[in-house]
Amino acid sequence: MSRKAGVANSGETQTKKYKTYRIQKDGQDTFCSLVLSDTMGLECNSNRRIKVYVKDIKRAMKGRVRDGYTFNPESKISKEDRYYNLAPTANDKVHVLVCVVDASTLSQMSPKAIETLQDIREEASDLDIPQVAILTKIDMICPEIKKDLRNVYRSKILKKKMEKFSAEVGIPMNCIFPVKNYHEENNFNSDIDSLILSALKDIIDNLGQSEC
Repeated sequence: MSRKAGVANSGETQTKKYKTYRIQKDGQDTFCSLVLSDTMGLECNSNRRIKVYVKDIKRAMKGRVRDGYTFNPESKISKEDRYYNLAPTANDKVHVLVCVVDASTLSQMSPKAIETLQDIREEASDLDIPQVAILTKIDMICPEIKKDLRNVYRSKILKKKMEKFSAEVGIPMNCIFPVKNYHEENNFNSDIDSLILSALKDIIDNLGQSEC
């Protein structure tokens, strides 16, 4: 049985399709039980588009949206759509909701964006789906972290950002995971990998839980 993590991005994104990613086991023709499903990012440019986005996300969490569905900002998925799943199984449903947020633009989140995330979280809670958040680009908000990534848990700037996001959206501090993106590095970095793998481990630990 596979366990699915639904990844909702806060902010503009190039992702327009509901895309599922499977993790292949090293040197094998089999895949890990964890499945990642990416959604279109939250773009609060009109109330109508927000409502459509939220309805599609809610259906995706229930397993009603198939891999490959292209989000339409003007209309939600219909039961007649070939990507609408009329009979979702446990494997189709989302087991953990992951909200990915750019830490460098966190202070620019509009009240409507925050309200929308709260709405999605409430639906996830009603479905007994735990929720976590990943804060990306943390090196761009704090000179100490940029100098040495191992200062991540000593940074007062990052802590305040996490506390503010937690208070506004409702995701507990122990369910918010800071990570640094690969963007200039040419080689793998153990400190970057450590944060990413730590976040992934916590997401896996939350699979199947009723709350976070």
